[in-house]
Amino acid sequence: MRALSFWSGIAIAFLCGSIEPSWGYAAVCALSLVQLSMLGAPRASVFLLIHYATVLTYFSLAPAMQIAADVSFWDTGVIGPVAHMQALTLLLLYMAGVEAARFGLPDASAPVRTDAGPQVQSAGVAHPALLLLSGAISAFASLFIRPDLNFIARGIPGADDNVPVDYIVYSTLPKLIVLICFVALTIHAMRRGTFWSWCAAGLSLAMAAFAANPVNTARQVLLIGLLPLFIHVFGRGWRWTLALLIFGAIAGLGPVLNLVSRGTFWGESLATFPYSQDFDAMYVVAGIIERASEPELGWGRYLLSAFSFFLPRDLKLFPDFDPLGWPAILGNFSQANLSLPPFTTAYFDFGLAGPVMFGLAISAGFRVLDRMVDPRAALSGSYLCALVLLAAYVPFMRGPILGWGPFAASGLIAALFAGLLSSRFRPARRGAAPYASGTL
Repeated sequence: MRALSFWSGIAIAFLCGSIEPSWGYAAVCALSLVQLSMLGAPRASVFLLIHYATVLTYFSLAPAMQIAADVSFWDTGVIGPVAHMQALTLLLLYMAGVEAARFGLPDASAPVRTDAGPQVQSAGVAHPALLLLSGAISAFASLFIRPDLNFIARGIPGADDNVPVDYIVYSTLPKLIVLICFVALTIHAMRRGTFWSWCAAGLSLAMAAFAANPVNTARQVLLIGLLPLFIHVFGRGWRWTLALLIFGAIAGLGPVLNLVSRGTFWGESLATFPYSQDFDAMYVVAGIIERASEPELGWGRYLLSAFSFFLPRDLKLFPDFDPLGWPAILGNFSQANLSLPPFTTAYFDFGLAGPVMFGLAISAGFRVLDRMVDPRAALSGSYLCALVLLAAYVPFMRGPILGWGPFAASGLIAALFAGLLSSRFRPARRGAAPYASGTL
């Protein structure tokens, strides 16, 4: 039933978009809501839940209302309907690739396996004090070592020597270690339920709020740092709550945090959802397509370069093959640091087949992660890394802007670090009760 509704919805969205692009994006909004409503089973894919919540946030309501209101971002003027329809087609092809990769998976409504052998579970966080201490040292030592990097949101204006590795080491990584420590300690407190475990989680929350100040791209810190905890809490029991939480945190808090983090220094005014420049992804895609209607197919050159997303542009593989640096693009947009969803970079490489192949590849990888994200699993480094990767999918789909690469990389390092601290030093329980090991 879910597959039938999806493919029917894709056809309807394409037909609606052919008449009026804003109607096509409105159909994508309805399609996302329908799919979210069908992912309520406890064993359904967490990735698909986040996927449709991301599409709903960035790629449905926002472009529909922007197109209908003739919004103009970056002083580029109004984008024509033909380019908007091409951008919508890329999105639908990518979504089709994601769903095509799910063919053959067992239905979430199938009975849960109960014949699994005994499972060994971790007892939880072994040394909360050690976890807190490591987070404190990591975060607050960086405030003294490189204080300049702790108050830069998206790079120093006019400077070309901002190496993202510096941001990972001295700014984003320490903050994310504190946040992941908070995630680990909160999961520990939910399992133990003792007064002292909740005190440790509360203290780590206070430290995280102080260390990850809103000046330093707090939206990425929120997504990569705290979304793993939300996935853990709501991913199986309250799935609608998780989807609405993602939507509300980004669409509601995004423009406000944007005002605090960037407007304070660069004078940006507050624009509410969906007219904020945080939600212009499909508008930018349509603008680039309109100004470069026949891109030179790179057959993997830019795609390979895009995967080195956290490196400075001059260190990328094939740095000269960069659509964001084409004169036709730079002459119409106010900056080269544009939001370009990765499925669009695949289009510049492989044509219309690119978004489909990219959707297949992304979904194939997350099929493995779906099996790792289980609230009953041990609190280990691999478990937290799986949560961080799922959380990183949200800013990943927003596009290769400065910030999400370092945050994704440092979030994984922080998750592995916290996971090792929380499970390595305590022996596993012997004779743990077996539990059903259904596939997510």
